[in-house]
Amino acid sequence: MPELELYHNDMSSCSQKVRLTLEEKNLIWKGHHMNLRNGETRSKEYISKLNKNGVVPTLVYGSDIIIESTVILEYLEDQFPENPLRPIKPEHKAKMRLWNKKLDEVLHSSVAIISSCVAFRYQFLEKYNKGQINILIDKIPDEKRREISRDTIFNGLNSNFFEGAVFEFIKIFDELDKHLSKFKFLSGNNYTLADAAYTPYLTRFEHLQLSFLYQEKKYLSKWFSMIKEKENYKKAILNWNNDDYLNLMSLRGKESIKKIKKIISKT
Repeated sequence: MPELELYHNDMSSCSQKVRLTLEEKNLIWKGHHMNLRNGETRSKEYISKLNKNGVVPTLVYGSDIIIESTVILEYLEDQFPENPLRPIKPEHKAKMRLWNKKLDEVLHSSVAIISSCVAFRYQFLEKYNKGQINILIDKIPDEKRREISRDTIFNGLNSNFFEGAVFEFIKIFDELDKHLSKFKFLSGNNYTLADAAYTPYLTRFEHLQLSFLYQEKKYLSKWFSMIKEKENYKKAILNWNNDDYLNLMSLRGKESIKKIKKIISKT
């Protein structure tokens, strides 16, 4: 039997949700940690042989090379049906996929924008000059991602993308809270791929000191507290926490709270 190999990053949200799924399904896997600060996912070899988008995660199983975290989760469920994380009822299965579709289409980009504007931009600004940063950005294969990276790194909380990203999460937190008032988990009363997928995003807001945006959501907060007690959370997230990133997000996140509260006060 071939070995499961995951190219991932310790603090990457998409990597986290794949690790959560691997651990919940009790799968044995080999990790290849990619240093995003050093641009390891933007190397010609990685892009040409493993992931044309120059991002993590990438899953390798024998001759199969699977990219896109949501697709990876579904692949793992199909390839390893033991300890199932896909609902049985069609309506619950559809709900799971709708939640994950929302992540792929809107929310992942939004959390990347927020994270860059609030904290990660400083990793570039403190290490490189403007010209060097532009060279790194130009290595991003996708044109839209290059545009967003340039704006969020150089403009921070004043980025044209920042306010819209914040409101996308305010809206989804309301939707999640309403749903969880009726169900234990995101796709019914059992833990599924949707719960694994959304966990890193609540975690990111907590790391950025921005959990005030959902803490008043009674049912969502209860769900997240329960999720953090699970063994797969410890193995997939806590055991991979990077203090450099945590300290950066905490420091810069606190600095952003006043601005964010001003933005949401407009509604």
